Amino acid sequence: MTDARQRTRDVKYEVARDLVALGGLPFYFLVAARAAIGPYPAFLSQVAIALPVLIVLARLVRGSNLHIARALMLVVFTSIFYKSPQFTIFAALVWAGMIFSLAGLKVPAGEIIRGIAIGAASAAVGYFLTLLVVPG
Repeated sequence: MTDARQRTRDVKYEVARDLVALGGLPFYFLVAARAAIGPYPAFLSQVAIALPVLIVLARLVRGSNLHIARALMLVVFTSIFYKSPQFTIFAALVWAGMIFSLAGLKVPAGEIIRGIAIGAASAAVGYFLTLLVVPG
């Protein structure tokens, strides 16, 4: 492989890893910390409720990709928070890029699909429980 082809491959790999990192726990906690600083009780509640639900579901549904699950939860909650179609489209495209990145990194499709499923379920629980516990 030529040096130029190797560098292109390395850049693609790095971009893929960076996209997947958006579903990492440090990024999730960074978003939660920001929500805690501002007066955003519903957003903070959604994020705080959904994570333990995800942890429980991940134990029940083994082999789920938790990066894609957490990223989906953040896409849902930040989209609800911002109420902006443009942001929602952007976030969804980045999330779709994560899926392609995971596939490019040779993560099995079943692991990605299970991650999407438990992420969606966790987001739904976080959203609906927040309706019960946060007034307004």
